[in-house]
Amino acid sequence: MGSFNSFTSALGASLVLYASYKFLDTARLYLRPSGLHRYLYTDASGQSSWALVTGSTSGIGKCLAFELAGHGFNIVLHGRNPSKLETVRDELQAIYPNAEVRILVADASQCHRPEAVDFERIREELASLHLTVLINCAGSGASPSFGALETYARDTILDNLHLNAAFSMLLTATLLPVLRGQYKKAPEHVSNGNVAEFSAASRPRRPALIVNIGSVTDDGFPLVSFYSAGKAASHVLHKAMAREAALDGWADDVEIVSHRIGAVTGVSHTQAPPTLLRPEARTIAKAVLARTGCGRKSVVPYWPHALLQLFLGAIPEWMVDGMINTAMRRVRDEEAKKE
Repeated sequence: MGSFNSFTSALGASLVLYASYKFLDTARLYLRPSGLHRYLYTDASGQSSWALVTGSTSGIGKCLAFELAGHGFNIVLHGRNPSKLETVRDELQAIYPNAEVRILVADASQCHRPEAVDFERIREELASLHLTVLINCAGSGASPSFGALETYARDTILDNLHLNAAFSMLLTATLLPVLRGQYKKAPEHVSNGNVAEFSAASRPRRPALIVNIGSVTDDGFPLVSFYSAGKAASHVLHKAMAREAALDGWADDVEIVSHRIGAVTGVSHTQAPPTLLRPEARTIAKAVLARTGCGRKSVVPYWPHALLQLFLGAIPEWMVDGMINTAMRRVRDEEAKKE
């Protein structure tokens, strides 16, 4: 009996210590200062850092571009609509006149078509910049929103998957050598196919940051099934890349983190008043940048969303399924009333 009591006491103490560690580790994540400053520095030629934000004409992407400009970064705005990009550029430069701003026009949903999105051209355009930050934020739900899988057309599903998954994969693969300082443009007189080269020693090592803006729906939400699948693919890609960086010894050069975002307002699909669990896009943008340098491959950047995820992870799956289905049914009903 004494041995059993000793065992249960030791087990209880271990559980308390583990729970305390998890609590303190989580608290530290949301209290520690941001490491964003690590990626804001001049290169050998004196050029200031640039940040590329995809999907930056509205919502979280636009807020991230403004937040980064406020921290001192030059900005490359990406979107598919030139007039919207020009409007955002003018707004940004009116607030931050010292920031340089460029525009990158590309339809992410058509990234599988070389004639629509020329990734080599994108790399050539950005290789001359001191690019230290890439934020993959381009993404959107389907239109109409919140429907069963079989109600959508083939092209709608494919375009959405290209937008939410394939574009970030292809763009990151294209720009990773630039971010790592391994891409060197060939002289302009070169006319054959060898227009560029990659070399680990082409430039000194320098820190860079790759951020993925994902979604907590990557766990598989009804009525947004292929959107969930696209976000899951992008989330896993960035986690795999972070492990590749550690495997090949360049994790200290490039921080790669995937952010799982919960409900947010001020975006294309939601314009409701903000609440604690449905904050404004700007609040999420600030939370994302605040978690920079956190040392994790995946993070829920906004602490109320993180608490909600911890709660859902602690209850039985059948309860989680019921709560998710109830919430999505309510959202679908609300959308139906609007229509």
